[in-house]
Amino acid sequence: MPTPRTPVLPTPTVIATLALATFTLSSCSKEPAQAVKKPPLVSVTQTRSVDIPIDLAAQGHVVALDYVDVRPQLTGTITSVRFNEGQDVKAGQLLFTLDDNDARAQLAKTEAQAAMAAAQLADARRDYQRAQMLVASKFVAVSAVQTASSKVDALVAQVRAAQADASGARTTLAHARIVSPITGKAGAVTVHPGSLAQTGTGTALVTIAQFSPIGVEFTLPEQAMTDLLAARAAAPVRVSLEGVNGAPDGELVFMNNSINQDSASISLKASFANPRETLWPGEFVRVVVHAGVNHGAVVLPPQAVQEGPAGRFVYLVGADDKVSARPVELLRIQDGMAVINGLGSGVRVVLEGGTNLRAGMQVRLAAPAASADSSAMVSR
Repeated sequence: MPTPRTPVLPTPTVIATLALATFTLSSCSKEPAQAVKKPPLVSVTQTRSVDIPIDLAAQGHVVALDYVDVRPQLTGTITSVRFNEGQDVKAGQLLFTLDDNDARAQLAKTEAQAAMAAAQLADARRDYQRAQMLVASKFVAVSAVQTASSKVDALVAQVRAAQADASGARTTLAHARIVSPITGKAGAVTVHPGSLAQTGTGTALVTIAQFSPIGVEFTLPEQAMTDLLAARAAAPVRVSLEGVNGAPDGELVFMNNSINQDSASISLKASFANPRETLWPGEFVRVVVHAGVNHGAVVLPPQAVQEGPAGRFVYLVGADDKVSARPVELLRIQDGMAVINGLGSGVRVVLEGGTNLRAGMQVRLAAPAASADSSAMVSR
């Protein structure tokens, strides 16, 4: 039979060694859980109070202040076109001539009828005068005078009607010469000599657009109404264009009489002198309305203003380096600065690092960067 082995018992030294190892492992495993997380690092800025021009920017498009579709008032054949497409034309300049033979014949007929009615009237008046003399001599009855007087009145009406017909015929004849109603630039011509010009058609013979002065239509949010009305009350409101070489400043000439409720905006129009024709109808331009100066405006960098479910806000930094949220109204961004309402001047706010902040959270403030392009934040 095999001899049974005697169990080996651990010595006190081994027990002490195992206990020390167990304590060391336990201490190491608890050490990460006891580490304290550092407060988030943020950079701060201060609000400033400055006098800043009220420049309201918007996207607009160029429109002709006067735009005319030239249409015929007389049905007839085009006999001549007296201008070229794209040509500058003046008010009263002859553009088209129509075949006027029928109109001339109608005018001659009405003038002849007017002359005949005038001759009959003259004869009736002589008869009336003779009737008056004969009544005075008692050669005819009084009723003969009354008949002669009625005949004169009837022929007077006929003469007036014939003269009106002759005037209408002269107007019709004048419509055979189509002139430009305004000064501007002609567009594409849709007819040529030999074409039939008809009244009541949907296509114009040519369109003419006024180029100087010219207009720019644009919209601004309704929040700009207060500044616009104050500026208009003080003086004409100056409007400039960005990125258009040689375009002089214009003037605000129109504000719509109501605010668009769908877009919460107001429609506006400005007028610009356009002597070099640098502005073209249909062109999109960047408009800047100069609506005076905002004295004591509170500004801060735009990245300090954050957007939340309840609107725009900033994080204020208290004396204990704890942050609190403060709602603000963003009026506009101008010259790289956000113009706001809701804060005074000299207030510390979080500039960068506020993405994951919550109200009441402790923060660490970054020291000012050594240079403008330095992006590292140094803990205080």
